Amino acid sequence: MRLPRGFADDVKNQGDIVRVVSDYVTLKKRGSAYVACCPFHSEKTPSFNVNPGRGLFHCFGCGVGGSIFDFVMRIEGCGFPEAVRVVAEKSGIPIPVVEETEDHKKVARDRDNVLRLNEWAAEFFELQLNNSEDGAAAREYIRGRGIKDETAKLFRLGYAPDSWDALGNHLKDRGATADEIHSSGLIVPKDSGGFYDRFRGRVIFPIADPQGRVIAFGGRVMGEGEPKYLNSPETTVYTKGHNLFGLGHSKNEIRNLGFAILVEGYLDCIIPFQEGVHNIVASLGTALTDGQVRLLRRYMDQPQIVVNFDPDSAGQAATMRSIDVLLAEGFKVNILAMPTNQDPDDFVRAHGIDRFRELLKTTQPYLDYIIDTSIAAHDTSRPTGKVAAINAILPHLARMRDKVARADYADQLADRLKIDSRVVREELKRTATNRQHSLDKTRVRAAEEITQGERQLLELMLANEEVRRAMISTLTEDDYLELATGAIFAAVIEIEHQAIEPHFENLAERVEAEAERELLPALLMSDLSWAGGDDFETLFKKATEALSSLRRRRLERMLETIQIEIGQAERDSDLERVLLLYLQKTEIQKRRLALSVV
Repeated sequence: MRLPRGFADDVKNQGDIVRVVSDYVTLKKRGSAYVACCPFHSEKTPSFNVNPGRGLFHCFGCGVGGSIFDFVMRIEGCGFPEAVRVVAEKSGIPIPVVEETEDHKKVARDRDNVLRLNEWAAEFFELQLNNSEDGAAAREYIRGRGIKDETAKLFRLGYAPDSWDALGNHLKDRGATADEIHSSGLIVPKDSGGFYDRFRGRVIFPIADPQGRVIAFGGRVMGEGEPKYLNSPETTVYTKGHNLFGLGHSKNEIRNLGFAILVEGYLDCIIPFQEGVHNIVASLGTALTDGQVRLLRRYMDQPQIVVNFDPDSAGQAATMRSIDVLLAEGFKVNILAMPTNQDPDDFVRAHGIDRFRELLKTTQPYLDYIIDTSIAAHDTSRPTGKVAAINAILPHLARMRDKVARADYADQLADRLKIDSRVVREELKRTATNRQHSLDKTRVRAAEEITQGERQLLELMLANEEVRRAMISTLTEDDYLELATGAIFAAVIEIEHQAIEPHFENLAERVEAEAERELLPALLMSDLSWAGGDDFETLFKKATEALSSLRRRRLERMLETIQIEIGQAERDSDLERVLLLYLQKTEIQKRRLALSVV
């Protein structure tokens, strides 16, 4: 928007700051000034002052202040030219026409036309919802979704008749041309010529900019049909990924509270808003973009956000993508993961807004959410699964600037994964503090090399049928599942139960990991010279000793894990759990001692 030189000064001199500010807050006269509760921070005692003589405002609580333009830029989240236009319009000051190029004039005309047609369309859709017989089903649908009449009016919900040309004809009757309507995206060209309405038989959700101007529409089917949601195409006033649903209604509360709640869909925004959560916006069902984040950032000095996307897999993926975009714009990011398999709309209607507010007090820092999600996505009962989970988390950990915080998270991660290998714990901490994105796999593999006990036990079981049967009758899953060679033990046992002689081929087809398959030739070809004999008694004794060593090692790992949990319980001052863990520790120590005696 081009302004004539000197026009801003004229507006500043002629504009009535009290009239403009009164559109946003309730001012009370006090002496020569006016006071109110500040719209830029939460307070109960008025500290916001407007001085009409000087044309200035100032809040003695949060310190913000400035001219009439500064007020509008801050409260509307707009730039200086837009602020001048807003003040001029509110003050009744005509905006002069500036000589511009034909291109500029055409763009301005196109924008004005689209905004005008969108406003006419919004009025038409509202009328069809509230006053037409065809809109009865839509009214029933809206009420069935828990939307009150006053909420539908506030968000200007509407209904598009199930007609090919109802809206198009209405706009033409009001003086619009077919080309103008087509440019607005409200009609679609037919292959055979002519046009048809884009939105038909749908509940309509107008999409407004922060100043409340309708820039696009979203339409939802009320029953079966695809697509479930249909949105306006990009136009001269609407660019996908540059707007947020509900921001015009929520911007003041976002500014007051200092943080925003981000949800995915229209109803996820409308229902909590209706029940009193007014700092909420929706991403319009698209992947969050840097344009949306920058728009939201205008309304917060220290931007903070709670991401509350749907709990399904698509919602989780969208949450992970949004984290990177938000962090890049300097947001403090927390995640609200719903405790039930419900989106925010369904949750509020089922459990009430008070329960939703309670959940808002328990949001997770984004890194805790990433750790939970990554651990849940991998089999962390096995070393390879732990490494995979760690490597999914490390890129996010590396992004943290605070070296001490990274090291602390590395320790927490090791505790969560019950990592008892000193080598792996140290490697994890070193990698995190140096902001690397993955563990050194060679060091991890070195820490996970198979022990002498499990190698010897496998060699004996594969070489001697009697030993194999005797040991299988003694072995339990606890003895081998967490071993690096656990899959080989499981394959040997499965083959024995099928009365098949184990050999390389039938073992290899049951062992998925390449590292374990590579061990098979050496295990099968061992000459057992180390055993000191080849008779059953000698071999069985060696196998029993090997199994005892594995069981002792497992108990030692259990003791290390319990010690980690004791430390955590002591830090949490959970004395009852500390006592329970010490009892468990004593019992395991007795079992380990018994194995040593044997």
